[in-house]
Amino acid sequence: MGKYRKLMVDRIKVYLSEDAASREVDPAVLKELTDYFHAAIVKAVEPAYPVVREPGPDVLRLRIAITDLVPNKPEASVVTLVVPFLWVGDAGAGVAQGKAGSTPFLGEATVELEALDIRTNQQVAAYIEERVGKKYHWTRGVETGVKDYLKAYSTWAYTKQAMDHWAQMIRERLDAWHGNMPAK
Repeated sequence: MGKYRKLMVDRIKVYLSEDAASREVDPAVLKELTDYFHAAIVKAVEPAYPVVREPGPDVLRLRIAITDLVPNKPEASVVTLVVPFLWVGDAGAGVAQGKAGSTPFLGEATVELEALDIRTNQQVAAYIEERVGKKYHWTRGVETGVKDYLKAYSTWAYTKQAMDHWAQMIRERLDAWHGNMPAK
């Protein structure tokens, strides 16, 4: 894996979850999200691993899809803030669904990433991970907990947070393959 020094990122695809309350999302918003994710990848990997547009002998091709995308519902988050004590049930709702710290109206997404050798088109790595928005995430400190809580009032904040995480994960894997640091 250490032979790959550059990345070529295919157009990122997005698929809404069948369970999403609204399956209608403005295509311009989806483009904004994919542009955001692409920019997050570039920011995370460059200059150590340049993102290129043309194939070459040391280029790793990334195919990425965001699947099972469920937008956050800010209007539901506002209700739990305004109605006294409703937040207690809100905090426990995710636990009841097996998603500790999350609530049923917060965003979620899955990344499906495939790394291919640019010359042979052979898969050299694959990764799938689901991320669920957590409105109550106090274990990382009060400041982080407040920032996470405020993201509940934005439709795509959790999705972008997940994209930032995945972009950083790509960088960490590249560094590990090149002996720069251990993979997490």
